[in-house]
Amino acid sequence: MPVVATAGHVDHGKSTLVQALTGRDPDRWDEEKRRGMTIDLGFAWATLPSGRRVSFVDVPGHRRFMGNMLAGVGPVDGALLVVAADEGWMPQSEEHLAVLDLLGIDRAVVAVTKSDRLDAATLPVRIGEITQRLGGTTLEGSPVVAVSAIAGDGLDDLRTALDRTIAADVEDHGRPRLWVDRSFTIQGAGTVVTGTLVGGALATGDEVAVWPGFPTVRIRSLQSSEENVDRIGPSTRVAVNLAGIDREGVKRGAMISRPGAMRPTQRLLVEMKRARYEDEFTERGSYLLYLGTYSGKTVLKLLETEPSGAGQPILALLEVDQPLSVEAGDRFIVRDSGRQMVIGGGIVLDPDPPRRRRDALLLG
Repeated sequence: MPVVATAGHVDHGKSTLVQALTGRDPDRWDEEKRRGMTIDLGFAWATLPSGRRVSFVDVPGHRRFMGNMLAGVGPVDGALLVVAADEGWMPQSEEHLAVLDLLGIDRAVVAVTKSDRLDAATLPVRIGEITQRLGGTTLEGSPVVAVSAIAGDGLDDLRTALDRTIAADVEDHGRPRLWVDRSFTIQGAGTVVTGTLVGGALATGDEVAVWPGFPTVRIRSLQSSEENVDRIGPSTRVAVNLAGIDREGVKRGAMISRPGAMRPTQRLLVEMKRARYEDEFTERGSYLLYLGTYSGKTVLKLLETEPSGAGQPILALLEVDQPLSVEAGDRFIVRDSGRQMVIGGGIVLDPDPPRRRRDALLLG
């Protein structure tokens, strides 16, 4: 079941649209319903016109909750970028687009919501403005669909666009990994974690490791879309009931995989590029690394002079203050914690590079 993350500015109608598509309110907390604003990740699923099912991870749009947004968009198959017709392009529209671009997400649909608030002459102009904003990013050329979740206009067109855009087939590499985005306790069952499974399948009774910290635990049961399953393949939302660990030992940012499959590291050799609104990288600053559902402080060390021209990649070292389980090819985001702004992102080249900059540069 492909997994699609929402993206977009606060109050542009992401959660309302997900509810219209799925019949399920993704806002889980009383505070979210009281304030009318998504704070944490929400989850829902729907059946597309072809009969395929798709899961949605609904993310917050307010910049104060950008960390939660970044935890939701890492291991997904596609995106649903939402821009309100009446307000048009806004600051978080730009930052969320930068995140999708830096993560290399190239399967997306853009929903222009609240379309009933513009007249027939103005709406095409707004759609043209939004389409132009996608230029030069991985979302360039994505279908743009005008919708009104309240009136129901355009929802069938949006479902069709999602069906045609989001990948149907996912390769099983035999290396299951699940970045944990929630952990909780169910009376009589014990610890349950949820996340998006990638890389391979999991089955009831499997022994898995919780990285870092717990070398072996057992899968007691599995659920997907609130249905019990004995085995589940990659690219799916899954709830895993774990035996032999309490919820304090497996919080957001932990990663579940096969025992012995990973080796924790605190240094990454990466190729990264700037967000398109940033002028340059600098080692000076206070930075946060977001990878999978993990987030933590990082030190940025540039290995080469930045090439001229926007969007050109650069080699760098990232050092984190706690062990992290990473594979080459993983995508990440770096955020300036002082300015509260995404500055760049890219791909892990080596999860365990030499300590000296010169030696790491030779590897890159």
